[in-house]
Amino acid sequence: SIQSVVDAMTRETTADVDDDDLGAAEVLRFEPWQSAVDPGFFAELARRKLDSIGLSEAPLRVTATYAPAQHALVSSPASMARASFAEDGDDAAARAADARAATRALMPGTLHNVNTFERFKTFDRARVLADAAGALWSQIASGAAEEDPSLLNRFAVVAFADLKRWSFYYWFAFPAMKLTDPVKVLNPGVRSLTAAWGEDVAVKAAAACDAWLKGGGAFAWLYSRSTGACYSLTAWKALTGGNAASADDVALAFADACCAKTHPGWALRNLALLAAARWNVERLRVVAARSPAGRISADACLHMTLALPAIAADAGALPPGPAVGWELNAKGRAGPRCADLGASMDPTRLATQAVDLNLKLMRWRLLPELDADALASTRCLLLGAGTLGCAVARCLLGWGVRAITLLDSGKVSFSNPARQSLFEFDDCLDGGAPKASTAAARLKKIFPGVDARGVRALIPMPGHHACDGDDEETKRVLKDVDDIDALIETHDVVFLLTDTRESRWLPTLMCAAKNKLLINAALGFDSYLVMRHGAGVGDGDGEADEEEEEEAAESRGKDGDGDGETDASLFKRRLGCYFCNDVMAPGNSTRDRTLDQQCTVTRPGLAPIAGALAVEMMVALRHAPPGPDPGGGGAPTATGIRLPASTAPPPLGADPPTPLGIVPHQVRGHLAEYAQRLFAAPAYPKCTACSRVVVNAYRGGGGAGVGE
Repeated sequence: SIQSVVDAMTRETTADVDDDDLGAAEVLRFEPWQSAVDPGFFAELARRKLDSIGLSEAPLRVTATYAPAQHALVSSPASMARASFAEDGDDAAARAADARAATRALMPGTLHNVNTFERFKTFDRARVLADAAGALWSQIASGAAEEDPSLLNRFAVVAFADLKRWSFYYWFAFPAMKLTDPVKVLNPGVRSLTAAWGEDVAVKAAAACDAWLKGGGAFAWLYSRSTGACYSLTAWKALTGGNAASADDVALAFADACCAKTHPGWALRNLALLAAARWNVERLRVVAARSPAGRISADACLHMTLALPAIAADAGALPPGPAVGWELNAKGRAGPRCADLGASMDPTRLATQAVDLNLKLMRWRLLPELDADALASTRCLLLGAGTLGCAVARCLLGWGVRAITLLDSGKVSFSNPARQSLFEFDDCLDGGAPKASTAAARLKKIFPGVDARGVRALIPMPGHHACDGDDEETKRVLKDVDDIDALIETHDVVFLLTDTRESRWLPTLMCAAKNKLLINAALGFDSYLVMRHGAGVGDGDGEADEEEEEEAAESRGKDGDGDGETDASLFKRRLGCYFCNDVMAPGNSTRDRTLDQQCTVTRPGLAPIAGALAVEMMVALRHAPPGPDPGGGGAPTATGIRLPASTAPPPLGADPPTPLGIVPHQVRGHLAEYAQRLFAAPAYPKCTACSRVVVNAYRGGGGAGVGE
């Protein structure tokens, strides 16, 4: 019955061990496989159904892949994608090579694609599971599974593709056998490899296992503690010679997809059956290998000693138990799953899913805390659509940001397309197209789902005296001030990417007045600066308030977070802006300059580096938890605006301040030295851009005050 299948997949009947030599034992639990099917798999299935399969219901050979568990809270699924249909020949060999390079194990499978939904509902699933389990047992008994352990992870999937509605129904089976005498784990039970073998031996074993997998070894292997080396399963008899003491020196290791600390994954179930049937052992050491941070870790690996039942694998021997293994659906019940791709098969919607795929994969395994919805809804304003602006915009698309506004007053010139990735040669013709609108249109062409807008405006700059004696020019400048003010007000994050020092002053002032998150990126010839400006200031009225704020910040910096603990890697005062370290007010930096001084002459590789760092800094800040308020200002409009700055990695054993790691105040890079350094500096009470006096003057006078 369906209920019996559900029960079999989640637990086995417990029984006491009568053999005193085995010691106290309990039934070992196995976490069932979870499937993860990429939309590309269904798209390829639909193409093949229409182009070649037709009405045939002949079984199709497919493959899935999985990786050792890479996160403490999320197990690795059995994944299928477009390439899962690779058949014999070059495609299959290339897929196998790609899987080995990515330290992923291949799982052979069979796809039964039926023609109608009624056929899907009445399909003989019992026969499918029995056939798969029978083939599994035959390959164990014959020794084929020792030669190719991937055969132990075989699976079957029954599917129906409703191409009228673009809905795909499917049900996976990962066959195993329910033994009358189940596999048990002996005391002291399941524990970490470090706890079982000691740190030195465990670390050595983990390194050997990591090398085995990265060298293209099978998902299951043998590890000898005496030699410190890994061997294929076929080496069991040579390593042990049937001697119990020698068998105790050898452990069966496998790439475990399960993340739980108390039990292994489903893959061990068939491995234990092979060991009992082929090697005739009663006790077996097992290492469940897991790879957080991309390598096998001794602390993450599990160790257990199993008590195995006696199983005969003679020629013609019947399977030792009934087959189980149908996957549960999303509700935890025995039943099929459905992927409704009706909307996504529209090219624009399909592009949206493809853009989000990398983010979804991060959330599945590596970064469950990733808030893709928050990133998608973040409204980003890019001041400057040149080399840095293009780099930042493209990186924002990769992180799934959907609302991007670019502001620039320039036109595309013939020198731009080679360095600025959103422009082409045709954009330079007829005097050049406006940079901002052209870049926005190109973003929409790259990804139609983005809300990209271009605004042509000139940022008023100190020292350029645009308002002297010209009423019309004065009105234009004040209108630009109001327009930029309104843009900053309606966006969550501002990226300051202009190519002169003085053009950064007004946006810096506005963001300080409005308490907006501002990320600043600037380039030299072979150096770059990426920094986040500090939070806005309160509504105090002068220098005395600044001094009181600075004293309070210093006190907070010395006392830590108020809980008696101090973290020397965190800078907890209100952070300074681009102008806080200046000794002179910004002025016209373009006057009396030669051509090489007027243009941004920089090594071409700098802009992509600085642009990527600027976006990564923003993404990390958007994931920062609520923290202390170093600045004394109002509530932040973007998560993480008040996060203390990291000046070094967190202390050993401490968690980073965000799920994506540390967030510095300033990143200064020097390409000539291939060096990068982190800095943090406090806000200067007399800064020309973010001090309380200047900010309050702007709040009171607005555009007119800027003109004055």
